[in-house]
Formats: sequence, structure tokens, C-alpha cells
Amino acid sequence: MYLPSKIRFLSNESMTFLRISCLALMIVVILHYTKPFSTSSAAANSNYKYLVKVFDRSLAITQAGENFKATSNKNSPQLESDKLGFMVSYAPISSTPEFDAIAQKVAFTYDNAVAALAFMAVGDRERARQIVDTLVAAQKRDRYFQDGRIRNAYKGGRIDPKSNHFLLPSEFDEATNSWQESEFHVSTHTGNVAWAMLALLGYYESYGQEEYLAAAISWGEWIEHNCRDEQGAGGYVGGFTGWEERAKRLNYKSTEHNLDLYAAFARLYLITENPVWQQRANHAKQFVFAMWDRDAGKFWTGTEDDGATIYQEVIPLDAQAWTPLALKQAGKPYWRCLEYAEQHHQLAAGFDFNQDRDGVWYEGTAQMALAYQETNQPQKAQTVLAMLQAGKETSGGMPTSDRSTLTTGFIQPDGNPWLYFRSLHVGATAWAVLAEQGVNPFWLG
Repeated sequence: MYLPSKIRFLSNESMTFLRISCLALMIVVILHYTKPFSTSSAAANSNYKYLVKVFDRSLAITQAGENFKATSNKNSPQLESDKLGFMVSYAPISSTPEFDAIAQKVAFTYDNAVAALAFMAVGDRERARQIVDTLVAAQKRDRYFQDGRIRNAYKGGRIDPKSNHFLLPSEFDEATNSWQESEFHVSTHTGNVAWAMLALLGYYESYGQEEYLAAAISWGEWIEHNCRDEQGAGGYVGGFTGWEERAKRLNYKSTEHNLDLYAAFARLYLITENPVWQQRANHAKQFVFAMWDRDAGKFWTGTEDDGATIYQEVIPLDAQAWTPLALKQAGKPYWRCLEYAEQHHQLAAGFDFNQDRDGVWYEGTAQMALAYQETNQPQKAQTVLAMLQAGKETSGGMPTSDRSTLTTGFIQPDGNPWLYFRSLHVGATAWAVLAEQGVNPFWLG
């Protein structure tokens, strides 16, 4: 607790008032830290309520069944806690039957990491702890890998304490009479690992416990040893895709991923004072700066599969919004990328994922609200925050978009367009909470 250094010439009446005030403050502090799920008053009427609902509902359901490719890791001990589990990312409200069938059980690592940070932002320490504990356990109890990586997604729900590995999302295919998995779900993308690191570092710097710092360091080492690239502008590649021993290295490099890594590595340097983390942060940052298009005032999305040729077809919003958030003052010379977003992504007070402006992407819109706060543009931030409040559902949840289908411009590995279907989304809702609280998740704690 901080007290002013200059308290002087207090009268007897003032001293009595000060004693009463301090006693009242102590009572408030004691009550705050003894409540298992405490929140700030601002959070009481926010999207936070929806996150609580999804968290409690997800952990009330125990994972069941077995994946067709499950390979027991015999070196992993039995899970000790019955409170481990991931939040299901989507609750469809208007989408395709195929998407609904898959979405009702998938828990994306990124969404859970951002949700943990949102819980920290409102002081909900217990729910945040359960998510970061689950992230750590998922790393230690993979069904195959023991090298420190984490998957892009897991099966949502509470982890069966009798199981010694985490289940991955799967669907039963009647035509082949077998369980089928998504390549994306089972893969490991660099940005998702970085967000898990940010969640653990946020918790460590907020509440302590060395195990979270150790896990974040191990993820950082995995990225350094497996994803670092020296060709072109340097930086770190996209990760690995595919199943188990057949997983292939993704040699494209993403501006977004390297922004994530810069913040995670820079924080590890500040915590540990180990200069290797500063060097690694700079390696990620130099790639981000190389993706700057000075003429247009924007960041390119990254490179082609060769790791050097700049990919120019799609300009995603988050590469612009995350720059001031991840780089802070180091990114100040590039803050006009927000003006590019206004010119090429904005619809009224909301923002689209890409430049075609065919709908509002609420997750990215919340990111822009935070970017405006970070760059000291309060009027723009308030306008966007009001738009987010108007767009949320009665449950408090934020849908992915303001329309049934939103295009991103990207193509999936199977040749189909990557689309967002209108669904209540943990990731979008968590970003709305962070924007409401004015908390930068890259540097929380």
C-alpha cells in the first residue's frame, strides 16, 4: 500500500479521521482478498459476466471420450487437481451446422490466455489462476510431445483427473467410422505460444509463484530453439503444423507473432535481467520494423512461405492495433498505422478484420479501443467503447461480428476461405473487458 511521503501538521480531528479511514481501508482490503472471485465495480456491468458464465459452465463439464490418435505419455503423472480445464471459445448464435458442431467443444489456447488476462484485469485472481494452471499442465501432459510446446486448441471442459494427458478436439466421421481431428487444432503456432507466455507472465508479475515464470521461460526457449530464423529480416517463423512426428515447420513469418514475442521476451529480460532475452526481443522487433510500409503508413502482415518475400494481399487490422500495445514507446514512430486502420478498416465506430470492410470485427474493434488509450486519444477510445457496448448481446458476450458471416481475406490450407461466423466469442469478450478496464494485456502486471 502506498502512502504519501508528505503528511504534516495534522490536527487531532484530522488524526482521528485518518485512523478511521485507514481502519476502513484495511477492512476493504481484507474483504477484497478473502473473496474467492473478486471483481472491480467497473466490471460488475461489463462483458466480464459473460466470461464468468462460460468459465463456470465449461468447468462444470468433464471431458469425455478419447481421440483416435491419442498416445498416452507414460512419463506424465496423473493430474492432481479437479479444477483444471479450458473455456470453450465459441457459443454459436447464428452460424452453420458444421461450425456449431465443432465449436461447442473447442477451446483455443489464445482465447483462454486472453481470458486469463481479462480475469486479472478485474481482480478475479482465482479464475485467472485456474486457466494459467491449465496452460502449464497442458504443456507437461501432452499426449506425445515432451519438448515444451503447447497446442493451438484443446477439448473444452474440466480435465478428467484420471487421465494423464489432455484431449484434443475431434469429430466422429461415420463415413470412415473414425475420429477426425483438425490440423490447425493439433498444431503449434508461435503467436499462440507467445500469448500463453503473456498470460503466465501477467499472473507471475501480479501475484507471484515461480512455477509460472519457469513455464514461460520454457516456452520462450522452445520458440528460440525451434522457430528462430536468420534469413531476410530475421524474426521468428510461424511454428509447426500437423500431427506428432509428421509435424512440419511453418516457414512464413507473421508481424503479429513477432509483436507478441517482442513483448514476451522483453518482459522476461526485465524480470530475469538475462541479456539473451533482450537480444531475442530485438530479433523479433527488427522483423516487425522491416514489415513497415513507410509510403502507406501500415504494417504488412508478414512474409510468404519462403520467410523473405513480403505477403501483400491481406492487411489485417491486428498488425496495426497491436503495434502501440506491444511496442509501447518503441513503436511511437509507427503510430500512424492507426490512421491507416481508420482509412482502410473502419466502419462507423467499428473496424473490419481486413480492408474490404464487409462487417465489424468486434475483437479487433476492442483492440483499437485499447490502442487509442495507449496513444492518448481518449475521445476516439470512448467512441469505440460505446460502440462495443451497443454491440454486445444481452448475455454480456461479444459476438465475432455484427453480421452472420465475416470474411478475412485469408485462405485456409484446405482451400476454403477463412470466415468468421456470428458466434459469441470468448476472445472478443475478453478484449472488450480489457478495453473497458483500460488494461494493456501485453504488459499486464
